[in-house]
Formats: sequence, C-alpha cells, structure tokens
Amino acid sequence: MKKFQFQVQVNKKNLKLTAEQLTFYKQSKIIEATDQKSDYYYLIFYKDVFINGTKANKIRLNSHIHRALLSGIHVNGSHPLTMKLINQQKSLNFIQFNPLFKQIQKHYSKLETILIFTYFDSFTKSDSITKLIKSSFYNYRREGQLFAAYQLLRVYLDYDQNNSFVHDMIHHMQFQQHHIIYQEIENLYERDPLNTELICFNDRHDPDNLSILFQLYRSQNRLLDALALRIELLRHQFTLENFAGIEALITDFNQEEQLEILQELYQSTRNPIIEEKLLTPLLASNDVNALIEFMLTTVYQPTSEQLQSIIDHLPGADKHVLASYFKKSNKRLLALSNHDAKTLNKLITPFVSAFLEEIPLTSIIEWFTPFHEAGIHLPIEQKLLKIKKLSNDPDQQFALGELYFQFQQFEKSIDCFKWEMELSPDDPKPVTYLTKIYQKIGNHVEANTYQQLLIQMTK
Repeated sequence: MKKFQFQVQVNKKNLKLTAEQLTFYKQSKIIEATDQKSDYYYLIFYKDVFINGTKANKIRLNSHIHRALLSGIHVNGSHPLTMKLINQQKSLNFIQFNPLFKQIQKHYSKLETILIFTYFDSFTKSDSITKLIKSSFYNYRREGQLFAAYQLLRVYLDYDQNNSFVHDMIHHMQFQQHHIIYQEIENLYERDPLNTELICFNDRHDPDNLSILFQLYRSQNRLLDALALRIELLRHQFTLENFAGIEALITDFNQEEQLEILQELYQSTRNPIIEEKLLTPLLASNDVNALIEFMLTTVYQPTSEQLQSIIDHLPGADKHVLASYFKKSNKRLLALSNHDAKTLNKLITPFVSAFLEEIPLTSIIEWFTPFHEAGIHLPIEQKLLKIKKLSNDPDQQFALGELYFQFQQFEKSIDCFKWEMELSPDDPKPVTYLTKIYQKIGNHVEANTYQQLLIQMTK
C-alpha cells in the first residue's frame, strides 16, 4: 500500500512527513510520522483537533504516548482514518511548548487544558505536570469547587495511578459524596463525560462501557473514534452488530476509502460475510488488480451477474499480476466457472495471454491438467498446442502470427509477420496485420509507414 505523506510547518518551514501509524487513546490521537532521514515525529490531537507536534526519536517510559502505544487502538499510516484526520485539519503548525499552554487555555476548559497538557509529558520537565495539577487542585478547593477538584483528582489518577498525593486526597472525607457517584458509571456520563471516557476506555471491551463510549462518540460527533473502536472489536471477534455499525459509519467516506476499510477488515478476519460485502465495491472500483486478488484468494462464489462483471473487468488487469497467480489460479478459476466450459474459457483467456509473457509454453499447457481431470477440454488450449506445433516451422509464420495476435502477444506477432513479408513480399495480408498491430500499441509512425506500403501494394 502506498505511503501517505503530508506537510507540516516547523519554524515557518514546510516539512514533508510520512505517516507510519495512527493511535487512538482515550480523548487523544497520536500520529507517528517520519521524515526523509527516518527521524520520528509525533503529532498529538485532542479528539479530532490538532494540538501540537514535535520531533523525538525517544519516548519517555510511562508517558502518555508510551501508554497510548501500548494500550491504544492502532491503524496504519495509510489507513483512511489517518488520511481523514489529517485532511480535515486547517494547518499542522508545530509551536514551542511555552506558548502552547496559553493557546490551549483560550479554547478549552481548565480541566481539558490540564488533560491536554498531560499528553506532552514526554517532552516537558518531569515535575511540571504534577505541579500544575496540584496548584489547580488547591485553587479549586479554596474556591469551594469541590466537584471540580474531585474531577481533577480523577484525571490525575488516570494519569498517575501510583501517586500517593492523589490517593490520599481522593479518599478524603470531603470527597466521599463525589466518590460514590463514580462507582455507578452509567450515572456518571451526564455529570462528567471527560472522566467517564477515561474510565470506559480502560476497560473498553466491557459491554456496558462500550455502550457508553458509543453514546459519547455520537453526542460529540466523533466518527473516527467510533469507527476505530468498531474496527478493533471486529478484529477481536466478528459480530453482525459491529459489522453493521462499521457499514453505517463508513458511508461518510468515499467509495475508494470504503473499499480500503473493508479490504483491511477482510485481511484481518477472513470472514465470509465481509467477503460478500467486499465484492460489490471492488466491481465498482477501477482497481482490477485488487479484484483479481480477491477473486483468487477467497472461496466466495459470485452470482452469475457478478461473474460476468468479473470477466468484463479482467482485460484491464496488469499482466504481471495475472502471471503471478500462475501456480494457484487454475483450480480456483475452475471453481469460479462452476465447471462450465464456456465460462471457464472466458475466465482464463486473459490469464493465458499474461502467462505467455513470462512462462514457458510447455508449463502453460501443463497448467490445463485440472481441467482435463474435470472432463473439460477448452478451445484456447487447442490454440496453444497449435502455437507449439507451428513455432519451429518457418513456412507457417503467418498462421503463428495470427495466433500470437489473438493472445495479444504483439511483439511476437510482429516478428512472425515481418518474416512472412520476406517470404511473400507481394502478399498484403502480413502488412495489414502489421498496420493494425502498430496502431494498437500506439506506434503511429510505424503504423503509418505500413499503411502507405499497403496502399502501394493494393494499387
């Protein structure tokens, strides 16, 4: 799959980066990217909004990024989720960390600001976040904002579960009434959605937590988070509910992106239901090579209408791709044809043409053995046997050239017709073929030359 590249601005200079991985972790998203020198960069988002990025080839242990890489939901850098997240940003401007905090405060609540600040703990002084959280906590308490103070303690607890200060404070008598609220997660959502998400994400495979997360994502219009979670769940265990959820969510993506998401899901699950759903967008796309891969690597049996559409698409495939399936294509094509000789002959024709480019003729003829075992003898095989018979006969070059032309082996047919011209200089038939071939391969100069020669010969 082609790597996804994008531009960022660092110190007022544009820099091209290659996305390597996107990680979803609670309210944050982290894109790992590399430059041309293979140096690493980290772009950090709060929900779907880019906050800041930095160059860093090392990540601090137990930092937010480190925990995200261990426990988050991951998709590759060229996944449609990654591209959609990047493309919906107005700009990706890296700024210094000192002015960043002031900038965040302008757009987010104090609690969100502190949470966002924890995302950068791998790049700030080790005690700076602890000092910020403690000072904010004491300010809340002095002002009598005990619930806000308790909310902050919960954020701190999620950030550092081993901190003695947070454990002492969170169990203080003055916070007991708030502590009780957090024991009933389904009742917490309305009062503290921020901490609700932190709690539910940590145990996101619990059905009750899942339900709350999806409710939260819907209310905040966080399509990417919902889709990433659905994809992770489906990779873990296929369910019709999750697949239906994914189908509904990907309608916001274009057809090509929907196809990529379904292909990635199929590669990770090999589920027959995804097989069935995947063929329709494949047929609608222009990616014939992907269609061939699907057709030859799955056991899905298309309908007669789908099979006809597959046959119609095959001539547009890359010949190297067709030839790469030489060893395992014959039995699969036989199964696809439902052992119908006419259908099989149509299916294998583009493959045989591609095989002739790279594979010895004797091996291609042996490739037909499974068809013989099924009692099927195809017209195309008779043509191959005739090619084999005529190949060493200098008096049959015209007939050989016609056969090569039928298999679109244009270079080989040109050699045959030129040889025939030398043997029969007054015969216009090889000249007619040469004119036609050069037109097909786009060599208009040669085509015109032979066209003029043909005119002279037929006067």
